[in-house]
Amino acid sequence: MNINIKMMPISIGGVILGLTAMGNLFYDYFMYSREICDLISTFLFILVLIKLVKYPNTFKEDLNNPILASIIATLSMTLMLYSNYLYFYIGSYSMLLWVIAIMLHIFFVINYIVKFFYKLDTSDFTAGSFVVFAGIQMIAITAPTFNQEFIGTICFWISFILVLLVFLIVTYRYIKIPVNNQTKPIIGVYAAPFSLCSVGYLSSVAPNNLIMVMGFYIMTKILYIIVLEKFIEYRHFPFYPTYAAYTFPIVINTITTLQTIEFLKNNGINLWFMQYELMIEMIIAILLVTYILIQFLMNIFELRKKID
Repeated sequence: MNINIKMMPISIGGVILGLTAMGNLFYDYFMYSREICDLISTFLFILVLIKLVKYPNTFKEDLNNPILASIIATLSMTLMLYSNYLYFYIGSYSMLLWVIAIMLHIFFVINYIVKFFYKLDTSDFTAGSFVVFAGIQMIAITAPTFNQEFIGTICFWISFILVLLVFLIVTYRYIKIPVNNQTKPIIGVYAAPFSLCSVGYLSSVAPNNLIMVMGFYIMTKILYIIVLEKFIEYRHFPFYPTYAAYTFPIVINTITTLQTIEFLKNNGINLWFMQYELMIEMIIAILLVTYILIQFLMNIFELRKKID
């Protein structure tokens, strides 16, 4: 059994982020879920760092690819989540990692804007384009741990405006320009942008508006159903690295449901059926993340033939 680090796709960052977020999602339901998910995600993150050190040119190539230049931002998003978890062990010292992660994410945003967004070449845009802009919401989501809700609020509005703009461009692209089979699974990212906006809004912005919260919720559920239908439609495809789009976006969508339930309860509204919805979405998240993780591990450790 060999470890094929050089051929490990940067899209594995989505799996790492999905695992990290899933550990947090299930923390109140399953003992040690956070520790188990963090252990696996940290192992994969270390492999990414090894690749960065051994093959730095591959990352330069990724930054020049219109799809990967946005998806790579999942790494900085993961570091922001790590900083939140580390806070419970090392306190305010973890804020240094948070700041570094934010700076790294800003670099990814600038790189993407300069190389691709500025040109507005519609063919460069896919659902993956959401990652770098919607990923700014991770600042809003993690800011309360460090009592930085003001910064979080600013980042929420910046990201929200950018997400609306990119949503129009990306949707136009999908309507007008077809994508190849290998790229099609990346449509799963559609489940993430408004879910991130919802969680960012509920995390850092106060007071929260009921109409806005429910607007985010309805939008996320519409997109969630669409991307799951697409997953079923693409089930006959070989496994592509772009299937990583069905990890974190599915998990953050479930977190949106959980936080919406909590918001409604705090405002005296109890929609009992949402609890069943949450359970179903949790099961789907576990199944999809586990399946895609296994597929990536089989590829990394060369347990099957190289992906076509």
